[in-house]
Amino acid sequence: MEIDVEDGRMVRVRPDGSQSPYGAYLCPKGLASIDFHNGAENRLLQSLKKRPDGAFLPIDATQALDEIGAKLAHLLAAHGPRAIAVYHGTGAYRSVLGAQMERAFLAAVGTPNFFSSMTIDQSAKMVTMARMGVMASGKHSLRDTDVALLAGGNPVVTHQGAPFALAESGAPAKSFQAARDRGCKIIIVDPRRTETARFADLLIQPLPGHDAALFAAIAHILLRDGRHDGDFLLRWAIQLDALRIALAPFTPEMAASRAQVPVEQIEQAARWLGEAKRPYAGSGTGPSMATHSNLADHMIEVVNALAGGYRRAGDIIRNPGTLKPKDGVEMAVSPSRSFEHAPKCVSADVGPLLGELPTALLPREIAADSPDRIRALICFGGDPLKGMGDPGFATAGFDKLDLLVCLDSRMNATGERADYVIATSQPFERHEISVPGDALFPEPFVQYTTPVVERPKGVIDDWAFFWAVAARMNLSLTFKYWTYGARFEDIALGLPLDPEQRPDPEALCRFLASESLVPFETIKASPSGVRPDLPPRSILPAPPGSTGRLHLCPPDVARELADLAAEPEEVGYGYRLICRRILHALNGAFVETREVRRRFPVNYAHMNPDDMAAAGIGDGDLVEIASPYGVIRTLARAESRLRPGVVSMTHMFGRLVGSGDPVADGGANVGELTSLTQDLQPINYMPRFSAVPINVTAVDKTTLTA
Repeated sequence: MEIDVEDGRMVRVRPDGSQSPYGAYLCPKGLASIDFHNGAENRLLQSLKKRPDGAFLPIDATQALDEIGAKLAHLLAAHGPRAIAVYHGTGAYRSVLGAQMERAFLAAVGTPNFFSSMTIDQSAKMVTMARMGVMASGKHSLRDTDVALLAGGNPVVTHQGAPFALAESGAPAKSFQAARDRGCKIIIVDPRRTETARFADLLIQPLPGHDAALFAAIAHILLRDGRHDGDFLLRWAIQLDALRIALAPFTPEMAASRAQVPVEQIEQAARWLGEAKRPYAGSGTGPSMATHSNLADHMIEVVNALAGGYRRAGDIIRNPGTLKPKDGVEMAVSPSRSFEHAPKCVSADVGPLLGELPTALLPREIAADSPDRIRALICFGGDPLKGMGDPGFATAGFDKLDLLVCLDSRMNATGERADYVIATSQPFERHEISVPGDALFPEPFVQYTTPVVERPKGVIDDWAFFWAVAARMNLSLTFKYWTYGARFEDIALGLPLDPEQRPDPEALCRFLASESLVPFETIKASPSGVRPDLPPRSILPAPPGSTGRLHLCPPDVARELADLAAEPEEVGYGYRLICRRILHALNGAFVETREVRRRFPVNYAHMNPDDMAAAGIGDGDLVEIASPYGVIRTLARAESRLRPGVVSMTHMFGRLVGSGDPVADGGANVGELTSLTQDLQPINYMPRFSAVPINVTAVDKTTLTA
């Protein structure tokens, strides 16, 4: 961005395409972030402490740090490391130094209690990695793929996708159009004709919740017709025979009947993937939030493996990373099944996935009758009470905490129940370096930014919170370059921090660039970023004796397929509720900005017009939506993009618990329609956020004043 600042206030913004790998492009969420920064969601300018009567009073940040540090030190001494936990929300992913310091803090405390929004978003992908394994060579770039399948993702709106869904975060529509122009065939699988689907050569609109059967059928066809990559599978996979047996019931006719799609579409998708030289099958949040999400994701990855959808030795690596370059190797990494190993939750027999525990278990971990239960929770840049659903059960658990601290730039539903809310800086007020996108950019790129405007006097950087609290707890921190899925203790290079001397954020960023292909001084001198001209790299051949293999059909997956084949039809509900993203918001952030409120004064229930006509529901009518677990009210809105039988709403909207008046509430929280005790996935305990069975009925608006 190029930002105009007048009297310390950001007033105008333009895209800076001088170095960006996406060209001159500014995401609508970037525009919303300016509005957000300038106070659109009641920016917190000082920290708050809750009084015994429930009211909040301002508190000096230094005093708050003293009190929090003392309470955490007491809990650690009295109950051990597992008494302390951290929840890492969407905002935390946008804070590089904060995320790194958070990891240093957790390691110093010695607690395994790390939770994040990932395990209530796409943790099925973590389960697949743990049960199937991964190819170290990675998947093809969109710029190289000749057949791309995307299930349940809408990157043209989310501006997010990689590494799980085929997309480019910047100018995503431009990248999809470029792919089509060079001949790539694009397959979109989604109950809604999404904005991304306008680039589709084939659009499959299944009944929600049937992704597992649909992709099992595609895999069935690849094996039936001999279109699978036999050489790849012979070298890098096992359990092919077991997979054939388990997939036998999943004929294309069976899947077509369940998903209510033409059988010809399933056959065509399988044929294109089987014929492709560089295929890619991936998914977004849709399948990961719906029925049988773990099995659905496993089947999607099985399809990718059967088609040979991974880079091979000699294939180009378009971006090996700049800050932390990494070679790709054509080899399989066998599954870890980490969830079967310690450290396990105290409320369920499950261990970590990529180093974190299931967020849906967080209320149980707090309320558990165990000496190792969680007693203190730090929520970093997130709103878990709104995000995890089932607010009645979730809040009952949170109420048993001895200490709840929220680090955020605004008040949210979780903050309203906190003991302390620490007012933290926003990205325009702090030092940042492009660690999160380092290997995800479509080509090498690195950027370091210094504050555009000064942070308010009562506000602190979130990274400084973790350092300052650790100092008060007499804990020594070692700052490291941590990336998702890495074990902190296995990272050799570290920067010990002085508890008496506040770290310099520029020095921390300099450390994160210590292995960079571009010197930090060059990065610092180029505020628009650097697109280095690096020697080309390609996927390396496997080292001799590589024994890793992808496990296509382990016994638990085979059992899940058998159960799915025998599963009766779900009856008693006329519709299925699916999740949707909106262009100007980022999960729960920016929903109170002017543009979002102009477009979405409430969280509309989008419905197929034919469904509305049949039910006697008009556009803008008040409707009641009932699931097996709860009831909400909102306004209906016609949308022809939806297939019949589907209702589409946005998560993280409205009050935590609605009043029944969606206009007064500014939305409706679909989390009230979910459960944290029933209908959960095995292993990751993922709630059912999509394909939720619901009934929709019109409501007389006069009941709002009755």
